Amino acid sequence: MLAGWYEQCGPADAVIRTGEMDKPVAGHGEVLIRVHASGINPSDYKRRGNVKVPIEFPRVVPHSDGAGVIEAIGAGVTGFHVGDRVWMFNAQWARAMGSAAEYIALPASLVRPLPDALSFIEGACLGIPAMTAYHAIFRDGPVKGQTIYVPAATGRVGAYAIQFAKWGGARVIASTGSAKNFDIVKSLGAEVVLDRKSDDLKGRILKETGDHGVDRIIDVDFGNTIEFDEQIIAEGGAIVSYGAAAPGKAAVTLSPRRARNMSIHFIFIYLLNEAQKISVCDGILHAVAENALQHRIAGTLPLNELARAHREAETQSGTGHMVVTID
Repeated sequence: MLAGWYEQCGPADAVIRTGEMDKPVAGHGEVLIRVHASGINPSDYKRRGNVKVPIEFPRVVPHSDGAGVIEAIGAGVTGFHVGDRVWMFNAQWARAMGSAAEYIALPASLVRPLPDALSFIEGACLGIPAMTAYHAIFRDGPVKGQTIYVPAATGRVGAYAIQFAKWGGARVIASTGSAKNFDIVKSLGAEVVLDRKSDDLKGRILKETGDHGVDRIIDVDFGNTIEFDEQIIAEGGAIVSYGAAAPGKAAVTLSPRRARNMSIHFIFIYLLNEAQKISVCDGILHAVAENALQHRIAGTLPLNELARAHREAETQSGTGHMVVTID
């Protein structure tokens, strides 16, 4: 089968190769999937580019997300049939073999039905980005009537977070670093879109909430934004952190903020427990069934251009998903 891989970390053009590998087989509890689309996430290209940490396996086929068709079913698997259209998540978590290949054998617990309304390319976006966004919005329960603030609104997770929040009955305030993106963010469901670089961002957010503050913040840069977040969070509000750039530490104000029952949640989508995985995936499929989601695709490239696809994914932040196609 055709696959893409790297055997050492470094720049995409220097380390990524494509060629033939042995086709896997479905073991006990696994399904064999003919992959048609493989989604690239920041965790994929950041790990590939991180030369400071030794590579975990002699050869890594990257990517955790993807979509395709079940070709074979291993012993002990129920609920799936050969020919089913499916999407996958966590495909390369703690494994050498990810979805950047013609075929992948995966535990059936990491596979879900792909609705007929979605293409394989759209299905390849439902893993890390959509699951992170859904869990960030609903990890504490319903959000109807809440006001949710989503910075980084055009990012992969941010765009889904806006849509899930809107679908869940929340009012969404979003911010973006470029005025040219205002219409895009509004089309995703944000009622208020602000300039993240504005000197009066705090004042605008508080004004939009009648000085009450926002009930939930979907934060991608906790270490650099906690001081700001503390100034706009409502009493009893929650900050949900799904990502962090430098610095690696953050100073949290204990008093008087603690007395206002603010909570902070750190989420890492790879380590959801089984009940959470089921709840998140079922919720995503419910939203899809109700036609509540747009899937922002920045571009597609064939598997034999995997290095180029990684380069473009690294440089197209805020424009949507970069997807590798495998015909």
